[in-house]
Amino acid sequence: FTGKAVTAYGGFALLAKLFEKLDFRAEIEKIVPFRETSPNSTGVFAKVLCFGLTVLAGGRRFSHAMFLGDSLEIYEAEFSVKRVPKSITAVTRFFRRIRSFQMAERFAERLWAYTYSRVIPFAEIGSDYLTLDSTVVTRYGEQEGAEVGYNPKKKGRPSHHPIVAFLNRSKYVVNLWNRSGDTASGNGCLEFTKQTWARISSKIKILGVLCDSAFYRVDLVEFIERQCVPYVICAILSRAIQKEIAKVEKWQKVAENIDVSEFTFQHKDKKWEKQRRYIVIRQSAPLSRKIPQGKQLSFFKEDELISSYRYGCYLTSHNEEPEQVWRTYRLRAGDEGIIKENKEDFALDGFSLDKFYSVEAAMLLRALFYNIINLFRSKVLADEEKRQTLQTLRMKYLLIPAVLGRDGKDIVLRLGIRARDLRQKILWIINRLDVLFPKCIAVGATM
Repeated sequence: FTGKAVTAYGGFALLAKLFEKLDFRAEIEKIVPFRETSPNSTGVFAKVLCFGLTVLAGGRRFSHAMFLGDSLEIYEAEFSVKRVPKSITAVTRFFRRIRSFQMAERFAERLWAYTYSRVIPFAEIGSDYLTLDSTVVTRYGEQEGAEVGYNPKKKGRPSHHPIVAFLNRSKYVVNLWNRSGDTASGNGCLEFTKQTWARISSKIKILGVLCDSAFYRVDLVEFIERQCVPYVICAILSRAIQKEIAKVEKWQKVAENIDVSEFTFQHKDKKWEKQRRYIVIRQSAPLSRKIPQGKQLSFFKEDELISSYRYGCYLTSHNEEPEQVWRTYRLRAGDEGIIKENKEDFALDGFSLDKFYSVEAAMLLRALFYNIINLFRSKVLADEEKRQTLQTLRMKYLLIPAVLGRDGKDIVLRLGIRARDLRQKILWIINRLDVLFPKCIAVGATM
C-alpha cells in the first residue's frame, strides 16, 4: 500500500489546461442560475467538474463517480478547486435545484452563449449544413416525463424523446431540447428550429438544412423557405406519397442496386398551399447481401416489382439533379454517428434524475463536454486523430497512471509514461494548446 495520491486519469491534466484556456471555471459559475452560500459548500464549479470528469472517465450514472478514485486532491490541484465533492449526492442535489422551466431556460441560454462564444470556432468553420434530428432515450424507473411512446428498440418502455441540432461537417451540437416520451415526433420542431436559427444564423453561413422525418411539417418547411436556404427533409411515406412513388416510371441508376427519380406533389391538406419537389430512392439487394436501407411501400405489398425494393423519399427545394440531392442528404449519415457517440461515450441516455428539467440540465452539460472534446480533437490533435471517438482518446491520452508529488516547493503531477513517443506526443499537445490558445498563461508540467 501507498499513502501517495495516485490516479488512473493522469491525462485529465490536458483537459485542465484546455479548461483554463476556455475560461471554463469562470463561465460555469456564470451559467449556473443559482448561487451556493453555505460556507461548507464545495461550489457549483466543483460539482460540475465532478460530473464532467465522471462522464469523460466513461461513467453512465452518478454512482460511477467512483471511477475517479479516492485521490480527489489530484483533481483539486489540477483544476484549482478547493474541494471536489466526495459524495455523489452533492452532485445530484445540485441538478435537482434546476426544477422549473424558467430556471432551465436561463441555464440553457447562458450555456449556449458560452458554447457559441468560446467553444465552437464559427469564424474558422465559415459555412456548414444545419442538421435537425430526434432520438429516443429509454428510461428505467419513474422519472418525470418518462412516458410510453415511440421507442423502436424497447417497445412499451418509458422514454424521453429529445431533439438535437448539429453542424453537419464540423460535428458540433448547437441546440438540444428534451421532450416527454409520449411527445409526437413533430411536436415543438418549428419552435426548436426558430430558436436554433436565431442563435447561429448570424455566426455562420448555413449551406442548407437537413432533417429527418420528424421535421416533415409544412409550417417548418415554410419557415425554412422564408430564410432562402435550401433544404432536404425525409418525407413520411403516407398513403398519398406511396401512390406517387408507385406512379414513377423513369428511374436513373446511380449505383449498384440503387435508382433515383423525382416527382412533384401537393398534399390535399389546405396547409400545403403549393406543389413541391420530391426525390425518391429505391434500393434492391440480392438475398445473400445485407437488407438495403429504406422502407417497403406497405400499401403495395401485392405488387411483386414494387415490394422487391426499399424506398426513401425526400422533400427538397434544391435545383440540382436528383442524384446530387440524394448525395447531399447522405451527409446525414455522419450525424447518426454523432448521436451514437453522445449516447455511448457521453451517456446521453444515462444520468437519469427524477425531475424533468434536472435531466435536461444534465443533458446540456454533456452536450457542452462533447463540444469541448470535439474542439480538442479537431483543433489540437493531429489530422489522423480528428475522427477518433472519446472512447479511443480516453485510452490514448486520459487513462495514464499518475502520482501527485512535489519538486521543491512546487506541486507536480508525474505521469507514468515510459514510451518516449507518447511522452513527446503529450508535450506536443501541451505546446499546441499554448500556441492555439495564447491568451491564457500556460501552466507548467513535470513528468
